[in-house]
Amino acid sequence: MQFKASQRIAQVGQKYLAIQQKQIRSLEKQGMKVINLGRGNPDQPTFPQIVAKAKSELEQPQNYGYPPYGGNENLKAAIRKFYAAEYQVTLAADEVTVFSGSTAALTALPMALANSGDVILTPDPAFFGYHIGITMSGATEWRMPLLAENNYLPDLSLIPPEIAQKAKLMFLNYPHNPTGAGATPEFFERVAAFGLQHKIAIVHDFAYADLSFAKPAPSFLQSRRAKETGIEIYTLSKTFNMAGWRCAFAVGNASIIKLLKTYIQNSVGGTFNVVQNAGSFALLSQKKQRQKLRALYSKRRSVMRVLEENGFAVAHSAGTFFSWVRLPATIKDERQFAAELLKQKQVAVVPGSAFGKNGQGYFRISLVTSTAILLTGCKRIVEFVKDYHEGSGQFD
Repeated sequence: MQFKASQRIAQVGQKYLAIQQKQIRSLEKQGMKVINLGRGNPDQPTFPQIVAKAKSELEQPQNYGYPPYGGNENLKAAIRKFYAAEYQVTLAADEVTVFSGSTAALTALPMALANSGDVILTPDPAFFGYHIGITMSGATEWRMPLLAENNYLPDLSLIPPEIAQKAKLMFLNYPHNPTGAGATPEFFERVAAFGLQHKIAIVHDFAYADLSFAKPAPSFLQSRRAKETGIEIYTLSKTFNMAGWRCAFAVGNASIIKLLKTYIQNSVGGTFNVVQNAGSFALLSQKKQRQKLRALYSKRRSVMRVLEENGFAVAHSAGTFFSWVRLPATIKDERQFAAELLKQKQVAVVPGSAFGKNGQGYFRISLVTSTAILLTGCKRIVEFVKDYHEGSGQFD
């Protein structure tokens, strides 16, 4: 017997990366070796000292029971110390909550804060995950264009008054996936003022907080009155290569934190105490390892010169492990380009329109593979474009 999906699940649809992964597996079954420059999963191992800490925590019987909702006191204390040291932000006990991976929170927030008919503001282009919770909540998504001429920051003055009046939530993400753009303290000041003026909850997805290059990425909570109107979500996945551990936290406005904690408590549950205690250790002890990781991604990013030397425009990156590349003007359909690149050259990239309408004309490259493989992949892209005739399916 086959059962049909609910409207909520059916409307969410399939993620582009899931579809692409099926295509990659099909090619690999045919004996082809694919260079996957599309994925967003860190390729480096979790720092060894964190693994050792987790192993020792596994020997502690008190960690085997159900963990407390919202995080154990050990991790929450470490989060408060971390934010004080890294961002000079003081957090109260009720301004912190913990959950299993940031995706859980990004999906939960629209469910916890918005009703059917409400508006949620999202960036465009942006990470696919924001769409899921919005769709399930029944709210309406209003996309804020992120354009190169505005350094990929939304122009808040372009949000119509009637949209701002209905808006309950705004998602932001800097350093930004997919463009690599960074925010400024001045921009965050404007965002906080906008949130206060229109009574909008600001949610800053700080997933790539530690992967910043020229200068440290600012925290939204460093802005005046930011905690009155918003929260920040931080994940251990990128900072410490802990993607599979599923540990993240939110800090900021106590009322939003309470609602988020309540929703997750009644849907997802708590995070394994072994993971939490390893996360606590990570936050307070791995500064040198974090610096080495940033240096590694910075070195990998330098490979993009191969594309620039061959006529591609690569966006200036403030951070993340992604590069945002503009296609030559002769190529109009980036989805067809990505599909043919995978088929003909066995190189996977993500077309910009997978992140929203304003991603048209671009593609994203992930730096989560070795410099040698990145170099090979970029050279294949250059070769492919020289022979590619859009729409014809023909190559010279």
